[in-house]
Amino acid sequence: MSEIQEIEKLLKPVAEQEKIEVVDVQYVKENGDWIARIFIDNEHGITMSDCERVSHVFSNVLDKSDVLKESYILEISSPGLNRVLKKEESFKRFIGSKVKIQTLKSINNQRNFLGELLDFSDGKVKINDATNGIVDINFLDIKKANIETDI
Repeated sequence: MSEIQEIEKLLKPVAEQEKIEVVDVQYVKENGDWIARIFIDNEHGITMSDCERVSHVFSNVLDKSDVLKESYILEISSPGLNRVLKKEESFKRFIGSKVKIQTLKSINNQRNFLGELLDFSDGKVKINDATNGIVDINFLDIKKANIETDI
């Protein structure tokens, strides 16, 4: 299990207690420092005070565990307007939204899709792609997906 998966597993019950969702976890080395970046959300959106509160809670949990061996900087943030879609629940939640999806392999000679998210069922994402119309994409074939905003 990777460090990211271990962090997600460790924080999931804590996040549920705090009534938030861990949207994404990044654990990267930047300028010599290890950074644990955790993106959180809930149905009402995330405020700065939510980030502060969750930072203290997650920090205590992470510090008591042995998941992160190195000294690290913890960053808690909202996922922003172009939030990443990684979980099946996220795809279901954002049906009707404009999304950008990159696949691991080509579908009809295409790997990048942009359009309205129509459905998620039976392990497949259905998108009304701007280029090819309605396309079904196997969830396991998605390399990267996010909400696309027109700002």
